Amino acid sequence: MKSISRNVIEQRIRARTKQLGECSVSISGSLAKIARKCGRENCRCAADPSARHAAHLLTSKVRGKTKSVYVPVELVAEVDSWVHERRRIKRLLKEIDELGEQLIRQHVPTERARSRNLARLKPTPSSTSRSS
Repeated sequence: MKSISRNVIEQRIRARTKQLGECSVSISGSLAKIARKCGRENCRCAADPSARHAAHLLTSKVRGKTKSVYVPVELVAEVDSWVHERRRIKRLLKEIDELGEQLIRQHVPTERARSRNLARLKPTPSSTSRSS
């Protein structure tokens, strides 16, 4: 992997952080479409599995267990956009984490090179005594 400068990394972090500032409503989980029987005996869904009614659920994990919330038809598109927004936020946070790790990994080699360069620039004791 090609090494990029600290300034470029910090600039990328600022860009991701700015995108986080533009976030809107978000929600964790997945939107699932299921087919259900309605419970009425005379409905065609009772006899024909392909005629079952569509329903939408928002599923998420809470303390290791799956939690489902019924989503009314009129909210499906909106909830779907919320789920996608949360995924976008998670992706941005992951990118910021990776860039932060690059800064950390880059620190030691950069500081060593800086120290070597400073040591080369320091005047040696013998060169200062010759000039006087």
